[in-house]
Amino acid sequence: MTAAPLPLRAALSRGALVAVANWPLVLVEFAIESLYKLALTVPVVGGALMVAALVGTDLQSILSGGAQSATDLVIGSLATAPAALTSFLAALGIVALGGEVLMFVVKAGTLAVIVAGERQADAWHRYSEEGGGFHRGSAWSLGAFYDGARRFGARAARLAAWLGLAYFVIGLAYFVVVRFGFRFALGSAWEPTWPVVVVAATSAGVVAIAVVNLTYDLLRVIVITDDCRISVAFGRLRTFMLEDARQVIGIFSVMAGGVMVATAIALVATAGLTLIAWVPFVGLLFVPLQAAAWLVRGLLFQYLGLTTLAAYQTQYRRFSDSRWQSHESSRTRNA
Repeated sequence: MTAAPLPLRAALSRGALVAVANWPLVLVEFAIESLYKLALTVPVVGGALMVAALVGTDLQSILSGGAQSATDLVIGSLATAPAALTSFLAALGIVALGGEVLMFVVKAGTLAVIVAGERQADAWHRYSEEGGGFHRGSAWSLGAFYDGARRFGARAARLAAWLGLAYFVIGLAYFVVVRFGFRFALGSAWEPTWPVVVVAATSAGVVAIAVVNLTYDLLRVIVITDDCRISVAFGRLRTFMLEDARQVIGIFSVMAGGVMVATAIALVATAGLTLIAWVPFVGLLFVPLQAAAWLVRGLLFQYLGLTTLAAYQTQYRRFSDSRWQSHESSRTRNA
């Protein structure tokens, strides 16, 4: 018989405490994601140099709009030079794929530490108020992190490949609908409804990405919690969602709302910093304040992500311990 699920508040509280107890993981995740984004800028700068050499455009004007804007500009500018465009896309793809695999291998190590910390903090509510619970929930060590990354690295890389494939399918479907749908609607009776089609396709794409991300996070949790194959994790995920969908969706909704609020605050803070940049003398503080805001924002988002994973894990471990371990015990007794 499956144990009763934890209340939403209890699961989120335990997830938040486990993430705080293992705070070095926030730094690790922030560092690996920042390095990944930095690595992606290398082929973008190389492509910008090719555009500057072929077209005669100023390099600073290409890079002034940021990495994403520069990437779009490079692809558009190199469309008439297939060899250069192919080289740029190949370099960008190699860096993106290799960096993604490395990043998710590292994330497997951080999640393994979270799983161990949550197990140690199972009876957190019974700990004294003198800090015992905090320390017992801490499983962080370089050895534990390395062992987790080594043990689950291959499975994390395969999951990352499936995630990339899912993103590609969603992006391709959206491109096909928007590109060929416009051609179909142009000049026909369906043309007035085209904006509605774009809104519907965009909304469907956002929902699909959210479902894919949730599925990926839960599969990571199941694989590391149960130390099972990915194929087994898919079956257990289906059973878990059929019985505990309300709790999982609750965690997802609350944490997604928290991320949206943090994003809105970050946007307001960025706008405020932009105004400061125009104030004489005070504008000299713009760069250090912007760097501090970037650091705080990045660490906060990583902490929210780890809290979400820990909350998923504490709900799933309760489900797993009562469901799969009881099955294993029954099979052992029958044998």
